[in-house]
Amino acid sequence: MEEQFFTEYRTRVSHFLQAHPAVLARYQSTVVTVPAQSELLQQGEKPKGVYVLASGLVKVTRATANGPLFTLGVFGPGEMEGDVEAILDIPYICTVHALTHCTFHYLSRDKFLQMLAQEPDFNLLVHTSMASKLVNTSLQTSIQSTNRLYYTLLIVLRELAQISDLHITKSLLTEFLGTSQRNLNRLLGQLEEERLVQVKGATILHIHPSQLEKRISTYDFQIQ
Repeated sequence: MEEQFFTEYRTRVSHFLQAHPAVLARYQSTVVTVPAQSELLQQGEKPKGVYVLASGLVKVTRATANGPLFTLGVFGPGEMEGDVEAILDIPYICTVHALTHCTFHYLSRDKFLQMLAQEPDFNLLVHTSMASKLVNTSLQTSIQSTNRLYYTLLIVLRELAQISDLHITKSLLTEFLGTSQRNLNRLLGQLEEERLVQVKGATILHIHPSQLEKRISTYDFQIQ
């Protein structure tokens, strides 16, 4: 059985904002840059506003009441942080870290809600993005954690491949994924067999973007 993750809707949000600078100005949007390995949002804090990722890679985690920390995903451009909290007027439900240097479009809560009310195209994009997150979460919970890690690795490699000056190493990937070297080696071995990457020693020498994108869009959810 093959299913498909929905990722293009989030990208469309970013494209919409970049294509409508007058709209951004109308709602007093600002550009926020965050250095790599920095925290953007903290779980439990009062929301400051909404951040739409324009470039870079973020990691979203959530701590449970018992203490364990869970990684909910690694996301690229178009990802919105703080949108649910702005709509529901609740504290941030997750912590967001910038894995790479990131650039965001920032909107205050009031301006974000005003933009939803007055810009129907933006409103539709935001809601389809939320719907895609819900679908993806439902699909991901139906597969084993190893398969979820495999998909996350695909997404991380796709985003890192776009950063030309970044030296991609196994240690960097284990840090991003929050997994062990052993698990990573097994996953990279699978990707090499599928001819999606080329690995030598501790370094990822080459990533095949077109094959990687195709694998992401036709990800196999069958539990093995």
